[in-house]
Amino acid sequence: MSNFLLLVSQRKEDLEFAQSVAATAGLSSVKVANAKDAAVVMANESPAIVFVDTTNPVFFQEFEAAVHAKLGLFSEQVNPNRIHFISREALGAVAQLIQSPLFGHFVQRTDLSPGPSGEVYGRLVQATLNDRAFSLSRLVKEGVKIQTIKIKESTQKVNAVEAVKKFLMAAKFPTRAATLIANAVDELLMNSIFDAPVDEMGKHIYSSTPRTTVLKLDGRNQVEMNLAFDGSYVAIMACDLFGSLNKQKLLTHISKMYTNDEYKLKASVAGAGIGLANVFRSGASFLFSCAAGDRTEVTVFFKRTDNFRELKDQFQFISTQFYSESTS
Repeated sequence: MSNFLLLVSQRKEDLEFAQSVAATAGLSSVKVANAKDAAVVMANESPAIVFVDTTNPVFFQEFEAAVHAKLGLFSEQVNPNRIHFISREALGAVAQLIQSPLFGHFVQRTDLSPGPSGEVYGRLVQATLNDRAFSLSRLVKEGVKIQTIKIKESTQKVNAVEAVKKFLMAAKFPTRAATLIANAVDELLMNSIFDAPVDEMGKHIYSSTPRTTVLKLDGRNQVEMNLAFDGSYVAIMACDLFGSLNKQKLLTHISKMYTNDEYKLKASVAGAGIGLANVFRSGASFLFSCAAGDRTEVTVFFKRTDNFRELKDQFQFISTQFYSESTS
């Protein structure tokens, strides 16, 4: 694998953003203007990361077809964990990306700047270059303090969520924003506690268990929450030790949420990022990292804004890193 970021775009703003991301991640950058040239570079030089402008559906189709013809969509040279699609449109307008075997990451061009946006996303990209994109410390600025809360009983979730809200209020987040983020954390922890646990056959243990049930969270059922704030961005991560998150279910739910306004996520559907599509619509960004059978980390990112309205217009992304087996 070569140590460079390949940008497939003709847009100046994409180039500036990609260069900022590459610099933060310790990569050089190479730009090509069309899908065929991109497929050639991917086949011959194996770039570390690929950014693709997919605002135009035809351009995306050309890219997918060129990769299929030159490498094969399921080739070992094609790793969706390292392919990033950039679009001016919201996710709902480019929902075909989610159905593609190439899908790994989605970046919306709103507030796409080479400064703060490039630095935030550059740290994520750098993390994905490791064997496993785990640990909140890789996603925040060096030296930023990370607070850790270990949830030892399901009832402690309420106190953890309230602690997050108080922290955000003290950090001068707007009240509505602090409430929204606290609700997102509640979803993350609820998923880790009730949706993640599976038995040896992969069946969800608590799929029919009322969410008010008191559970002891020891051994493999341990749940951990990490929180970091660098003065601009807050990042909050929930971790479980099952690694049961299903990528296709997750992406299907998000896709349906954005293509059908009447669609509502059902709490009875386990292990699929339940409820988080609403949070994403409200301005959040997410990184889902999952090593099958071993560990899942879901991190939500929010930029502090002066008012709630600005929260929904901030730089946004959804990233997925799925690994087939554990390194432990």
